[in-house]
Amino acid sequence: MRALIAGLIFVAGAAGAEPVREVVTLTNQFRAQNGLGPLAVSPVLEAVAEVHGRDMAKKGIFSHTGSDGSSVGKRAKRQGYKFCLIAENIAKGQRSPQAVMQSWTTSKGHRKNMLLRKAREIGVIRQAGNIWVMVLGTSKGGC
Repeated sequence: MRALIAGLIFVAGAAGAEPVREVVTLTNQFRAQNGLGPLAVSPVLEAVAEVHGRDMAKKGIFSHTGSDGSSVGKRAKRQGYKFCLIAENIAKGQRSPQAVMQSWTTSKGHRKNMLLRKAREIGVIRQAGNIWVMVLGTSKGGC
């Protein structure tokens, strides 16, 4: 019985990760269409995105500035990510990876972030209320 429950939890968790991974795939396809290399998934950048997404959902805010006044750079440093480049895209309300990518690719600032030549890593999360956070970065060792 425990194995069955554990299996169901794993499947539910994996299913929740699928839209996020699809955003990564779509981002890498978008970059390829624009002559850029793919981004590698970073668990640290996923954690940076998760903290901000949870904060926005909990506090009912929607901003690049955290409820404590933090920037994406400050949040990345808190997670131990030493970077030479850091950028963040946020979105709210989109129900699918395709919808959030449509929003980001047609927004000048978000598009620019996804096409940063020096970006090497990515972390994407989807939080309650269809809050999406994408963090792109390059660690100091990759500059």
